Amino acid sequence: MHGKLNGKLKRMMAACGVLGISAALGGCGNRTLQFSLVPVHARIAPKIVHAAKTIFPSPDIAVVNISGLLVDSKGGGVLGNGHNPVSSLHEALEEIEENDNVKAVVLRMNTPGGTVTASDMMYRDIMRFKRKTHLPVIASMMDVCASGGFYVSCAADYRVAYPSTITGSIGVMVQLLNFRGLLNKIGVSAPALVSGPNKEMGSPFKRLTPHDRKLLMHFVHEDYHHFVRLVKRTHRRVNPRNWKKLTDGRVVSGRDAARYHLINQIGGLHFAIKLAKRLTGIRHANVLLYTRQAGEPGTIYSKAPNVVPQMNLINVNFGQAASYFGMHKGFYYLYMGP
Repeated sequence: MHGKLNGKLKRMMAACGVLGISAALGGCGNRTLQFSLVPVHARIAPKIVHAAKTIFPSPDIAVVNISGLLVDSKGGGVLGNGHNPVSSLHEALEEIEENDNVKAVVLRMNTPGGTVTASDMMYRDIMRFKRKTHLPVIASMMDVCASGGFYVSCAADYRVAYPSTITGSIGVMVQLLNFRGLLNKIGVSAPALVSGPNKEMGSPFKRLTPHDRKLLMHFVHEDYHHFVRLVKRTHRRVNPRNWKKLTDGRVVSGRDAARYHLINQIGGLHFAIKLAKRLTGIRHANVLLYTRQAGEPGTIYSKAPNVVPQMNLINVNFGQAASYFGMHKGFYYLYMGP
């Protein structure tokens, strides 16, 4: 029995070595090799990361992570999938609804955005949560809270960011790839039988015509104007003369975002928690991080773990930029910068 286990272990390590070598030879930057034994069905539950310094029973402040690419699907490594950010937020808010001791929620946000629909789903979930619980929600922006992340933050009652936070990027994009020229050079064709002239629009094997571009731009403009209307509705202190440049897709620092009133105030995560206490008239409070129960958050600054299903022992991550090209087609509120 012991010999069989050793044999299986050797084969597993050999497979890991092959995958690692393949990753190294692929020429992709920012390569990492990550091992994980986190169960797929670990439920989101509260974990105390800061206990109130009092002997008396204290209310709670809930912290919820919103991080990574915002898509309504699971992401992860070669041998399995990770968490779905839309589902994770929904689960966390449902858990908080069941806890009458929670008096405010802080969203710890570190995301470049994501799909138009996923961003809107998360925004609507927060708005529904606020209508149901009447709890204040504070968005605390970390390294990046741009585009779809900024869209989601508009659901918060108050927005704070570090001076160096990258935010803004109010705009829409649809990323298209076209292999037609390459296929022609190597003598390969990819004909498609379609029911109508627009059915193949956006295909990587078809040249994008002016008519195709016009039809796609209709959706881009529609989603863009919706984004701008939402931001203007929730940021009434912005000088009207600044809206044109603030909605041209550019990113701004947290410092400039405060100057333009895209956020309420400069401040870190601890400030956001103090603000939550102040808004609810609380002096002492426990801070609960709502995360996957299999994780070990440690402190309020700990990130929610990427939950990898079953026996996903290996996750080869080729960097953020590469992941953008691997995502499914669609329209994005997404910051594509470094």
